Order: sequence, then structure tokens, then C-alpha cells
Amino acid sequence: MKILIPLVLSLGSIAASPVLANDKTSGDVDFYLGAKTGYIYTAFDELDPKLPATFMLGIQKSGFGLEFEGTFVDMDENNIDLEYESYALYGVYRTPGKYYAKLRAGYLEETLKSDTKKWEEDGFSGGIAFGMELGDAFSIEAGYTVIQADLKYFSVGGNVHF
Repeated sequence: MKILIPLVLSLGSIAASPVLANDKTSGDVDFYLGAKTGYIYTAFDELDPKLPATFMLGIQKSGFGLEFEGTFVDMDENNIDLEYESYALYGVYRTPGKYYAKLRAGYLEETLKSDTKKWEEDGFSGGIAFGMELGDAFSIEAGYTVIQADLKYFSVGGNVHF
């Protein structure tokens, strides 16, 4: 019995070490590229957003990181074509594990333009995402981001890790 307990603990730690090494919050630097799409909710009834496209570049270490994100979407307002784009830099915290939550907060610059006018704004943006790692190289996420008080982004997407 005295030998069995150390043997079980030793075998358990050997078996668990690959699981711990695969976790993206284990202390190694993790670079990733991502893409997502979803639905943009707007409080303006006359504004009709189409399907958005978002691209992301991220880096994290021990659960903390930075993400740079660009979002692009065509919109219509009373039969006028508009182009929306935003660029954001987020500070990120990600919980450990295969299934995780991610909190993001940062600075966003956005532009809405038509053929004749252009509106620009900047300010705070933040959100939350829930994800799952699919091995060492891939993860999928579903998220909610407040772009500004009048624009909310519900998204699904994936990341490739390097």
C-alpha cells in the first residue's frame, strides 16, 4: 500500500502533464490569428447592417494578453450604402482550461462613411467570449462585444495558434 500511493500519484502526474502543457495559459507565449462573423445589433431602426467580417491578431502569456481587431461591415440607411469599419486594441484575460472565458477591454476607433459623408468616433469597447480549444493549434469562440452604446456585436469564430 505504501508503494501504491506514490506510484498512482507519479503515474497521474505523468498523464496530466500533456494536458497542462496544452493549455494556452500555461506560461508559454501564444500567438494567434482569428476570424469571426455574427450579428451587429444597432439601436437605430433605419440602419441595416449586413454580415460583418472581423480579423484578429493576438498574443498572450499566462492568461493575459493583447488583441488587435478589425471589423468591416456594409450597412444601408434609407437606401444609402454605408461602409463601417472599426479597429480596436484590447487588453485580454483568459481563464485556464480547454473550455474558457475571455474578458476584453480596450480602445476602439470607428468610421462610418457614405459616398458623401464620413463620421468618425473613438472610445472604450469591451466584451466577453466563451471558447473551446480544439487541440494545440485551433480554438473556437462565441462572444459579445459592446462596440459603442448603440452597437453590439454577437460573434462566432475561430483562431489558429502558433
